[in-house]
Amino acid sequence: MTTVNQNGQLQSATPVESDVWDLPVRLVHWLLVLCLVTLFVSVNNGWMSLHFYAGYALSALLVFRLLWALVGTTYARFSGFDLSLRRVLPTLRDLVAGRHQSPAGHNAAGSWMVLLLLLVLAAQVLSGLVYSDDVFWYGPWFFAAPEWAQALAARLHPRLPALILALAGTHIVAVLYHRIRLKEPLIGAMVHGRKPLAGADRSAVSRVWLVLSLLVTAVWGFWLVSLPI
Repeated sequence: MTTVNQNGQLQSATPVESDVWDLPVRLVHWLLVLCLVTLFVSVNNGWMSLHFYAGYALSALLVFRLLWALVGTTYARFSGFDLSLRRVLPTLRDLVAGRHQSPAGHNAAGSWMVLLLLLVLAAQVLSGLVYSDDVFWYGPWFFAAPEWAQALAARLHPRLPALILALAGTHIVAVLYHRIRLKEPLIGAMVHGRKPLAGADRSAVSRVWLVLSLLVTAVWGFWLVSLPI
């Protein structure tokens, strides 16, 4: 359907959209949410076997996401992130002022938030593999780890969840702000993969890299599951 604008020119009445987030990115995003909820619920209820396996699933998702950040589509890659520290504060000022122009991928603040979340989650997973409550449960790498690693895990693993909750909370508030203040449907974009932008389509998914990434992830996951807990 087309309409005529005030200059007498024909234009589409349907907003132009670009395919930005590929299916692997979207699936990993929502599965990470599911894993985090499962991890917090399980540890607070003493369901430690479930906690271990949810942690293994989280680690597999992180392995895949880090691989996909190297070989995935345009905006999934680290090279598609805006990691300029000089643009973080100006980006935040523009967001607060309501004059932010939405990029196809993550803006500078969003890029650093995603990177920080991935790093903190990776630290939590690695510390969990070496962590022990010194009573009933031992991480699969606990007995093979040197004492300094055990001590570091003992300090990090119980404390990092507070940071993870703070980062996740900040992320949720930012998404809601974008939706309410800036009218940007970021949640919808992470469901169907499209954003209301013209000419910003991502690159095509490489089946070869996708299969190889899934294979590496599967090997990692099966190896973890095979270890005694």
